[in-house]
Amino acid sequence: MAAACKIWGGLVLCAWLSSPVSGAGHPASPSDRYDVVWESPSTNHHGSMPLGNGSVGVNAWMTPDGQLHCYLARGDAWDDYARLVKVGKVRFVFDPNPIRAAEPYRQELDLQTATMEIETGSNGTMRIQLWVDAHLPVVHLVAEGVNAFTVTAEVDLWRTNRTPSQQVEVSDVFKNHPRPKSEEATMVLEPDVLVTGLDNRIGWYHHNGKSIGPRLMAEIQGLADYPQPDPLLHRTFGGLVAADTAHRLDDRRLRSGPARRHHFRVVVLTRHPATPDEWLASAEQVLRQAESDGLARRRALHESWWSAFWNRSWIHAWQATSAPPTVPVLVPSNAHPVRIGHDRDGGNRWAGRIGRLTIWDQPLSEEALVQLARTAPEELPQGLPPSVHQVRNPVVGPIESSTSWDFRRGLTVEAWVRPEAFGPGGARIVDKVTPGVDDGFLLDTWPGNSLRFICGSHTLRSAEAAPAGQWTHVVAVADPKRSGCRLYVNGQLVARSDGPAIEDEAAWVSQMYHLQRFITAAAGRGRYPIKFNGSLFTVPPGPTEADPDYRRWGPGYWWQNTRLPYYAMCAAGDFDLMEPLFRMYVDDLLPLCVYRTQLYLGHGGAFYPECMMFWGAIFSESYGWTPFAERTDKLQSSRWHKWEWVGGLELAWLALDYYEHTEDRNFLKRRALPVTREVLKFFEEHYPTNARGEMVFHPSQALETWWHCTNAAPEVGGCIALTERLLRLPADLVPAADLALAQRLRAKLPPVPVRLIDGRPALAPAAFFADKRNIENPELYPVFPFRLFAFNRSGVEMAVAALEHRLDRGHVGWRQDDLFMAYLGLVHETRRAVVDRARRHDPGQRFPAFWGPNFDWTPDQCHGGVLMRTFQGMVLQTDSDQIFLLPAWPRDWNVDFRLHAPKRTVVEGRFEEGRWVRLVVEPPERRRDLVLLPAR
Repeated sequence: MAAACKIWGGLVLCAWLSSPVSGAGHPASPSDRYDVVWESPSTNHHGSMPLGNGSVGVNAWMTPDGQLHCYLARGDAWDDYARLVKVGKVRFVFDPNPIRAAEPYRQELDLQTATMEIETGSNGTMRIQLWVDAHLPVVHLVAEGVNAFTVTAEVDLWRTNRTPSQQVEVSDVFKNHPRPKSEEATMVLEPDVLVTGLDNRIGWYHHNGKSIGPRLMAEIQGLADYPQPDPLLHRTFGGLVAADTAHRLDDRRLRSGPARRHHFRVVVLTRHPATPDEWLASAEQVLRQAESDGLARRRALHESWWSAFWNRSWIHAWQATSAPPTVPVLVPSNAHPVRIGHDRDGGNRWAGRIGRLTIWDQPLSEEALVQLARTAPEELPQGLPPSVHQVRNPVVGPIESSTSWDFRRGLTVEAWVRPEAFGPGGARIVDKVTPGVDDGFLLDTWPGNSLRFICGSHTLRSAEAAPAGQWTHVVAVADPKRSGCRLYVNGQLVARSDGPAIEDEAAWVSQMYHLQRFITAAAGRGRYPIKFNGSLFTVPPGPTEADPDYRRWGPGYWWQNTRLPYYAMCAAGDFDLMEPLFRMYVDDLLPLCVYRTQLYLGHGGAFYPECMMFWGAIFSESYGWTPFAERTDKLQSSRWHKWEWVGGLELAWLALDYYEHTEDRNFLKRRALPVTREVLKFFEEHYPTNARGEMVFHPSQALETWWHCTNAAPEVGGCIALTERLLRLPADLVPAADLALAQRLRAKLPPVPVRLIDGRPALAPAAFFADKRNIENPELYPVFPFRLFAFNRSGVEMAVAALEHRLDRGHVGWRQDDLFMAYLGLVHETRRAVVDRARRHDPGQRFPAFWGPNFDWTPDQCHGGVLMRTFQGMVLQTDSDQIFLLPAWPRDWNVDFRLHAPKRTVVEGRFEEGRWVRLVVEPPERRRDLVLLPAR
């Protein structure tokens, strides 16, 4: 893009001029700086790279034996038990092996073209490109070499026989079945089928000849009379493999060559409903289109889509030259002494022996840790850096001189321990922390005779690692340069939260932001919303590929998890990626939610259950197995989400976000207003008013955390925010009845709940709250997502007080501390949180943006979604017409960005070395709505 610029108000303001989009052989792009490059092949599936076109996902990895492995996935590959399974796996076997130990190997994920590129040999002996067509469900493999070679595509099937299984995850159909070991509660997993008799191509499919779940759940949940086609029966998915000049070896192998160039196409398709023959005909049709278009045209269309995608938005950040090298403070400081063998209050006392205990104010090298493990329990090691404390057979109690110890450089704690058998609470080895607050560190045996190391927001564990009556050597390391911690047992690393050494934190967060955006786009244009627990890119746990279909928590949708990637899409301009969310939750499920509300509660409107299958049934585990007709209380039995109804409010909030950014009136009329109307109607008709005419939200619950509430903050705050937002829309676009509903409801809503903490007013989880079961912070939902409290709004002090006194903290998974901090304009806290989050990739996976497993599964899309929205919120936030720039941006970070705002506004700017050097606003009349905030 080019721009014509002029000086305005001390800033450079520009209007966009169009320029041609690059085609094949694209020049250097800003996204190139975030490409992932590996200089060695991978050992196994944990070294895969993600690829995708929005509906088809690929985990691809090259092994040293010259085989390119590809797991193939689709977001609509639901089997007959509603499990979201892999479509299959194809291996490409290269002969001769292009990988030689003494020669170069380079593998790159090229973000600009969404392509994995491999080059082997000192003179580029072979070049391989793997990509998923942006417009067709086709995976392309192109390989070129200096000399002739063969490539054989082999279909690997693991679903080969009818297999009984009673392994169920939380959202599986048979979870909590009243007869869990019975035949009726046993899944019988059906095999895939190889297609026979094909001419120079191979294929396979999975056909749902039965449907287990939809009818059963409908009958139990009272929904049997609701008209709905079976979502599973006759669903057929699979793959079809073809190649130029290939010949079929058998039903599962297709060989191309020998030749110097090869082009394979793999169609990955779902049809529903369809017979196997109908599915095959559709797959053949897709293949014919790909072949008739030719590779050059398919590649040009593909590159054009991805070029447009990357040009929609970006956030390129890097450290200012004036900033000192960043070494984060990993070990929080406090006024406590280091205590040996008990906690602050004298509890969790040690029983057994501690032979030697040493503390260093720095991380020790791996070599030093090996030496420590080889030194006997009561011997003192030689030749190591000076320690701040070393003692044999220490006495339980505080180390009085320790309050002044400075752990800014890091920490190493090592000990030989021989514990007694402990109860579930375990016992402290060392402790320098306030109980329940992440303001220091501790090393203990919780639970029982396990090991746990807590350092600030980092927690590492190793189960049953300190057996009673045995000597065990334990080491805990906090390494600021690697922004994380490590835990060792008997010289072996057992847990870690650190990552690569990073010199430029801002640039690292930028790379992780763009990698997450790529992962979102690669899986975000399918029929159904992104699965939070792994998206399309799960791989089997452990070292083997025994169960590629495994996904912790199962196939269901939890709203609180599903939503998080979608909050970043409007600011990124990725409006097309929001379509699956609205298609399922509004088009497919709103009519069902209205029906269910009337059936269960006897009034109008729609409540959205927190936990639903993709066709709208509540999880079996949640609803319970007592039939609807036998219940007095028709709602779900599980108390985890029984009265958690914030999901509908957030769905409407996101729909209005979409409308305000796009000004798509058809979307407003067809989706945003209907869902807003029904959700608000539900609350008005469900909860009574008191003598003051004020609604009383009881019974209610504050997320999964507080189970007994009155006026839970998420629902009260959501109703206030949604009614006010609806009333701000142009009156000619909103039916009079909807405006009247919003005015009526707003007038009788109670205030956002507040409590006093140490004499300070602070947002509360509810007006009354009790029975804590989880670790969310519902009191801060009026900050995010509903933005009733923010840095620019009154009452921000109450939100900050709630943040400071929150009971649970962290920057992993679905935790949203980072977002709360950004919305409250807390620059330094947000910076620390987002950097910490950006480092938290799954240490068992090679790809740096495969987060997890955290609370869910790898790659954790909740984790990445929060990272994206936080990073955007540091740069730009909006409130009504106002556009705030740099509300939570550190002064010593530079940034070049392009982000979207309401009223079809695009803001592009460059803030460098503490000052603005360029600012672009389109349309120009929106300049008056900018509020430039000083970076701090």
